[in-house]
Amino acid sequence: MAQGRVITIVGAKGGVGQTTFACNIALALHNLGKKTVLLDFNTGLLGELALLLQMHTDKTLIQILPVLNQLSADMMQGFVSKHTSGMDFLCCASEKKETGEIRPSHISKILESFHNTYDFVVVNLGRGFTDVQIAAYDSSDLVFLLFTPELLSLFHAKKIISGFIENHFPPQMVKPVLNKSGLKSGLAEAQIKDYLKQDIFWDLPFDAETLFESINKGLPAVLNAPKSFFSRKIIQLAQNLSFAEDEVEKGRGIFAGLREILSNARRDYSRAEVAPDDIRPVNPGAENIYERLKENIYRKLVERIKERQIDVAAIKTKHQEEKAKRDIEKEIEAILASEGENLSERVDRIRLSKEIMDRALGLGPIEDLLKDPSITEVMVNGMDRIYVERKGKLSLTNKHFSSHDELMNIIQRIVVPLGRRIDEASPMVDARLADGSRVNVIIPPLSLVGPTITIRKFEKESFTFSNLIHMGAITAEIVEFLRVCVLLRKNIIISGGTGTGKTTILNIISGFIPKTERIVTIEDAAELRLPQDHVISLEARPPNIEGKGAVQIRNLVINSLRMRPDRIVIGECRGGEALDMLQAMNTGHDGSLTTIHSNNPRDCLSRLETLVLMSGMDLPVTAIREQIVAAVNIVVQLSRFSDGSRKVTHICEETGKEQNSIVMSTLFQFTQTGIGEKGKVEGRFSPTGVMPTFINEIKARGIVLDLNIFKEGGSENA
Repeated sequence: MAQGRVITIVGAKGGVGQTTFACNIALALHNLGKKTVLLDFNTGLLGELALLLQMHTDKTLIQILPVLNQLSADMMQGFVSKHTSGMDFLCCASEKKETGEIRPSHISKILESFHNTYDFVVVNLGRGFTDVQIAAYDSSDLVFLLFTPELLSLFHAKKIISGFIENHFPPQMVKPVLNKSGLKSGLAEAQIKDYLKQDIFWDLPFDAETLFESINKGLPAVLNAPKSFFSRKIIQLAQNLSFAEDEVEKGRGIFAGLREILSNARRDYSRAEVAPDDIRPVNPGAENIYERLKENIYRKLVERIKERQIDVAAIKTKHQEEKAKRDIEKEIEAILASEGENLSERVDRIRLSKEIMDRALGLGPIEDLLKDPSITEVMVNGMDRIYVERKGKLSLTNKHFSSHDELMNIIQRIVVPLGRRIDEASPMVDARLADGSRVNVIIPPLSLVGPTITIRKFEKESFTFSNLIHMGAITAEIVEFLRVCVLLRKNIIISGGTGTGKTTILNIISGFIPKTERIVTIEDAAELRLPQDHVISLEARPPNIEGKGAVQIRNLVINSLRMRPDRIVIGECRGGEALDMLQAMNTGHDGSLTTIHSNNPRDCLSRLETLVLMSGMDLPVTAIREQIVAAVNIVVQLSRFSDGSRKVTHICEETGKEQNSIVMSTLFQFTQTGIGEKGKVEGRFSPTGVMPTFINEIKARGIVLDLNIFKEGGSENA
């Protein structure tokens, strides 16, 4: 056979017999003398196929990824496992968490390598149309869609068929296979055809006794009971799949005419692409030619910029930037015009010009990502892996830097205007971009993957509690309670892990501070935008190029006490300033707010103790806890969930100390109840029934608060 065939098997829903069918058809092809490999890429049911085959192996697709570009036929044999029949087998991963490493380009490359080595590659694939699954379908010659004769299975089968059409796959490649045919309570074939609007390609009989015996023995039916009705139908299908290549060319067999149709419909996965906005289909081999062309034009542009004495580094104002942009656009147009025949009609000149402009004047391939409002974070892991965060989910883009030097030039463009340096002697930088976005850069030798950039974008539009309530991050009752706490000048700590939304909540809660009060905000990188008029914003300063002139948050906290503040709002406590903050809270500056990195309310107080010890003051733990008990009133805990959502999970009150331990009461909490459609976290916010200790204080201040928010029933007002 000149070239192998890739057959992908997908089930309409769970329980249709997909795994059983996959291992039996693969073994049937192997028994016909065809060199066959069975790939288990069904990430939703990891290990099930290996169990049916009674195989215990730790070899996975994940292990191939580091050597994927050097993969040869001989190397391939070192990664697959042998079934007792002699058939080869490979699963995608040993644990679910590993599957996140798999990209469309990996699947495309692996299936290409396998189908050049084997007669048949049988792929057991999970349902859906993710980019990884589409890459598997794109590399397939046939897709067997398995379903059973019941309405729910038919419903899902029809949706999957529609999914193939919507993703522009040739309808000839999808073959409906009816399992459990002849089931007494099942729908008739005529009803099935009418519902699907197409014929059933193959049917498999309901042979429960044979299949149960095979499963329990760990020996697939075609080996355990080859003469059973079920096995004979599987073997017959395998025979039909095994037409010789010359017979296929004569128009005989299942694959007749398919190869030409599919070769014209194939997509290219030379780069891993996930985020829809960042996908850019290219012709095979065209991307390298395009990159070389872009690099050549960019080098010519650099020479022209030097000749015309256009000083990009001297740009300070918007007017200077616009002028430089116009000058560079003219130079790019002149270079493109001079290229003439070197630019084929298929080259997108607009795209080419823009990318060169971004590299010359902006931040190269990450320029568009920073402008995309749906992206909240941009992460560059070396020159060829750029990730983004959208709606709390990370995805790999198709963006990349053309070279290590280009990436380092962009890094210098970020840090130099900020008066910072980055080199081997000073390989880490924390800074803030002109738009307020926070940026962290770390380069080799500290970073082993190459220069890395992490940019947390500055939100141009402020969130409100209404937004958070609508998003399911908090409830109106909890918001009202926090408003009352601010009015009562309770000291509040907002606790959570990285990216849980601590600064967002701090910003919104700070908005409850009365406009008549003087507020001093202290931050490492200024992000807070308070609506009050009387706000003094202080920002810490890193050392300059000579390593001098640093002003730490702790210095600013101490200085703020001399500024007659009514409230002190610290963006984040991460060091010795925690002691100064506690002392301020205990000496007349109550009603202060800050954030801390910790995973739960109890850890928050332990973390606070640790930070106080970092101040350098030799204080006993007992004294530190006394300070915390006297200072901290409320802890707001935030968490990030598996679907990317962020929620307030606990509202706790610190109520005192017993036997040298700090006592906390949980007033509200979020309880997760399950996972809904599309992996969305489901749960409920609820009071614990515990009343805050300052109810009388609320009444004395004349503040109205419905006590019903703390317990079920009643509508007593405080």
